[in-house]
Amino acid sequence: MLSKYKLQIQVKNSKIEDMKKLYTSFDSDDIEKLYFCRLFSIVAIAISFILLFLITFILTYSESSILKNNYYIEREQPCGQDKEEDLNVSIGKDKKDIIINIPAKRYSSEEYRIKLSEAMKYVKDNYLGKNKSSEEVSQSLNLISHIPDNAIEISWECDTENIVDSDGSLERSQLKEPKVVQITAVFSYFEIQKKLPLEFMVLPVEKSQSEMLWDKWKNVYTELSESTIDKDFLQLPSVIEGKEVSYKYQESNYILVIIALGILVIAFIPLILDSRTKEKIKQREQELHIDYPEFVEKFVLLISAGLNCKGAWYRMAEEYKRKLKNGGKKRYLYEEMLLTERQLENGMNEGKAYELFGKRIGLLKYMKFSTVLMQNLKKGSADLLNILEYEAADVLKERRENAKILGEQAGTKLLMPMMLMMVEVFAIIIIAAFQNM
Repeated sequence: MLSKYKLQIQVKNSKIEDMKKLYTSFDSDDIEKLYFCRLFSIVAIAISFILLFLITFILTYSESSILKNNYYIEREQPCGQDKEEDLNVSIGKDKKDIIINIPAKRYSSEEYRIKLSEAMKYVKDNYLGKNKSSEEVSQSLNLISHIPDNAIEISWECDTENIVDSDGSLERSQLKEPKVVQITAVFSYFEIQKKLPLEFMVLPVEKSQSEMLWDKWKNVYTELSESTIDKDFLQLPSVIEGKEVSYKYQESNYILVIIALGILVIAFIPLILDSRTKEKIKQREQELHIDYPEFVEKFVLLISAGLNCKGAWYRMAEEYKRKLKNGGKKRYLYEEMLLTERQLENGMNEGKAYELFGKRIGLLKYMKFSTVLMQNLKKGSADLLNILEYEAADVLKERRENAKILGEQAGTKLLMPMMLMMVEVFAIIIIAAFQNM
């Protein structure tokens, strides 16, 4: 069992008091244990899900046997890669571990003709990238290297004037006027090659200072790359036009992201629990406000029938117990009354029990009611019935106000559906009007 002494953790008194309002039959220690049990249970479940997600993310799927009917191994489809498998081969009594190379499936002649046609059409439709026309090319080209669901590889032969780079970017800084450029798409499938020449017109452009700066970086990078081609390390430009260049490797670590998100979720669990507790307390107060008029009216009726305060209290508590046995819903007011009944049965002073009842509920009207009962016990007031009847007359007004408030709340909830319906009606009218024009 968890305890504050073992964990060296204490729940704030305000939280204990809030939870006491929701769990009337629990003492402070039980409420603290309940709080920690609920908190740690949710945290444990959250950690379990995080660990399960991490394990699923890290581990690879378990491989089943690749052999089909003992003598067949399934190839990769034409878009797949060649693969190797370790097999234990037995010839009679001789055994040996052999690495088997499994080439991917190849296209038949008819399949190759269809796929080549598809690839050429795809390149013609997409090589211009964001450029709208081959007559006005000003942005980078989309030099496709492969096509989805197609095993034919594509390479590019660019122009000899270095206007189009191998990645599709354009070098237009030297152009003074529009220039016709030709590049060639080379479609390769093993030993078979087909070429598709493509022509377009590149427009000159005036570069901004930033673009010119990055062009200089690229030129310096190219020079350093070529000059250090026989070195162990590639040197990157360190200074461009007197400005220092810095580099940072961008590395994505999904595992750390998952752990960080998990910690964030766990950190929010206590806040969510506190928020839900406060929401329940708010609902409790609303329920107590609604139940007060009926409570006072019943109490006045029983006192008028000749019962004393304690007898009326017991009668109302017993009636509530019968409702619970018949499947009735728990109410916070009557749960507090049952607690007061148990205190009276255990020998607590009647006035003290009524006082604690008012303090536990914490609402002014209930504290006022308990004070009336306490004064009746101390002074033997003969006017108890008159005072309670006067209070019953007041709560009748309060019942009307509660009904009015509940009606307004229901109306507010219906406001959004009504607005949506109105928008739909307007939309139907407007669409019909446009269709008739």
